[in-house]
Amino acid sequence: MISSRLYYASMMLFWVCYLSLLALVVTYAPQGGIELAGLTLFADSGLVDSAIAAMQAIGLSPVGQSVVFGLLGGFSAASAGLLLFALIFYVFGQEREQREARPLAQGAVACTVFAAMLSTLVFFAGGQAGALLALEFGALGGLFLTVMSLAQARIEPDDVAEEGLGELDQVIADHAANHAAFSAQLASFSRHGTQS
Repeated sequence: MISSRLYYASMMLFWVCYLSLLALVVTYAPQGGIELAGLTLFADSGLVDSAIAAMQAIGLSPVGQSVVFGLLGGFSAASAGLLLFALIFYVFGQEREQREARPLAQGAVACTVFAAMLSTLVFFAGGQAGALLALEFGALGGLFLTVMSLAQARIEPDDVAEEGLGELDQVIADHAANHAAFSAQLASFSRHGTQS
């Protein structure tokens, strides 16, 4: 069971990093990059050039282009966040949390579907097909396969928790038995006292 959790954790962690980087690319590459600790990241990225050309061919203003890139980045960031919570629930959670990880992963797929639909609409309307479209569909396919395998994974109850519950039940039963015996002795003494 631990090896299964680590396998799904590594898969989901990869897609969290992938989607986070995709969100950063579509957010900062159109602005010329971002400076961080003396480094200029995501500058002059060719990944968004075809998207910009497609939006210019459609006739979108710079504000409209910023809105489209913001939506694409937002969907990718939301997908990465939902998948991160699914990873935490599935790897570190008990049986109930592991079951709740599946809808979170499905929500991540839904956000990626919206991003892929938006990019498809923009690229096809503008008569372009670029690397960003391929990256979006790659993320969609990978996430879909991950969620499908996660849905087929067997969730087993945590044995440690069951042992702990068994011990707790035994302690409660012993305490109840001792309390009943004490109550019976006390009733017996009070009955003897009233008879004498």
